[in-house]
Parts: sequence; structure tokens; C-alpha cells
Amino acid sequence: MGKFFKTWSGECSAWECDGLGHLNMRHYMTKVQQARQMFFISTGLPLAFREKSLTTVKVKSFYIRYIDEARPDDPLYIESGCLEISKKAAKICHIMYHLDGRVASTIVENVEHINLSTETAAIWPKGFFQSAERYNIIQPLEAKLRNIKHETESWNPHESELIKISAKQIGAGVFQLHEAGTDGKITPQALMGRATETLAHMLDGYPEFRDPLYKNGENSGALLEAQIFIHKAQVAGDAYRFYSGLIEGDKYTRKIVHHIVNSVTGDCIFSMIGAGCLFNLKSRKLIKANERQVEVLQNNILDGLRI
Repeated sequence: MGKFFKTWSGECSAWECDGLGHLNMRHYMTKVQQARQMFFISTGLPLAFREKSLTTVKVKSFYIRYIDEARPDDPLYIESGCLEISKKAAKICHIMYHLDGRVASTIVENVEHINLSTETAAIWPKGFFQSAERYNIIQPLEAKLRNIKHETESWNPHESELIKISAKQIGAGVFQLHEAGTDGKITPQALMGRATETLAHMLDGYPEFRDPLYKNGENSGALLEAQIFIHKAQVAGDAYRFYSGLIEGDKYTRKIVHHIVNSVTGDCIFSMIGAGCLFNLKSRKLIKANERQVEVLQNNILDGLRI
């Protein structure tokens, strides 16, 4: 069995943080992008992430756990290893650490080796298996989902199906050039960013946000973990609509499903289930919902919605 190796090192910058005062979920993935690239550059694909490369590595799905929040100026580093390799795909595990060794987050990605001219999966280059074998690892407990049941496939609904079950459209927009990678496609972190900047509209999942006494500068909500599926690649100039709904809620967590669809075709491009909680900004701890809050959540559950 191999071992993890360091694939990124840096810090949490203030401009990467959100209103909760910690690293925004979009920017966990901007750092993981570099870790992913370093992993494959180090295992036999040195040109895979250059502009006009013939092949690259694309993320098809991933899940992430937020374990010990990263705050401004915190030094961080990522170690990566390989959980599985097949003929054209792999499962990669990234662990983000604080400088003192505390685990900040864990990310497990399912990726494919892609021929960019045909946009289809391609066989890994010669020597990759032997090189990556040095970093074959066993999945740590921290890198396994805790509150979310792991799924290998997504519902991948058309917009018409979401409208039929009365999913709420809470966001819309157009992808921009700066959100694309070297292959011209919108990156996973840009898609995650659309979720984080839209979630405040999801009042069925966080009805407490309607109460000014709750949001008095001390309380908010936080994401504990998430599972994401990326269905269709998008480019700058593509427009989207964002649909969400609550599927579960108790005193500890609430589970919210998001689907982003292309506004022209109605095809689903991104699906996400997140387990969130109420969060106190002073104690930096989870808040349990009271009976009345749980009752409101239960009344807001959207039947028929799934990841």
C-alpha cells in the first residue's frame, strides 16, 4: 500500500472567506483543483492542464466534508492519494490540514481521463498505473460521508421534472469567462460558488433567516458536508437556472438538494445534496433546532425531490 503526498500548500486568505468568517466552500475547491492537478502532473500527465492540451482530467462527481473550519490567515496544506484506478477513471482522496495537523476538510473525487477533441473518456497513458500505484491509499474514516447516504448516480432531472414537483427556482445567471479552466469549461469550484451565493434565498431550508432576532450578528447557518454530481460541461456565456428544495430536517441537520439547469435546453448540469446546520458565530459551534423550528422544517419538505 502506498501513501498520501503533499499536493498543495498555502493559506486561507481573507478575501476567500464569507460572512461566517471562514473559508467559503467555493475556495476549498479552488485549492483542491491545484492539488488534483499536482497529483496527475506527478503521476505521468505533465501537460494535462495546459491550454490546448490533447487530454485532461475532469471531475465527474465528488463529496466533501468540512471538519475544522479554516479562517483568515490560517496556514493550510493538502495531501492526496488514490483510492481506485480503472481503465479510464480514478477516485482520488484529498485531505486538507491545518498547519498543526488538524484536519480541516476531506474531499473524494471521481475523475475521468478525457480526450478533449472528442470529449470522451480515454485510456490512461502508459506508465500512469505504475506511477499512481505509489500513492494507493485506504480511505480514511474522515473522508467518508456522515450525514448523507452515498449515491453513485444522480437523478439528473430535466427542468420540466423539477417544475412538475414544484421545486423552487431560487437563482439564475450566466457563467463568465473567468470561471472557466484551461480547457474552456466551467470549473467545479465555479459551480460550487453558484450554490454558496444562492443559498440565502433557500428559506424553506433555513426559515430562521426570516427572523431578524436570529440573524442578529450572532447566528447563521453552515454546511457540514455535500455530495455533488457534474452532468454536462458548460462554457462562458451559458445561462442557468437554480432549483432547490428541502428533503429532510431534524434538530441537528437539514438536507437540501440543488439542481442547476441550462436555461436554454433545460438539461441538468449540476446536482448537489448538502447537510447543513444552524451555527453560532461567536461560539463557532452547531446550534440544535428547537421543536418549533423542526416542525417548520417538516412542513417545508418537498415530496418527490431527490439527488
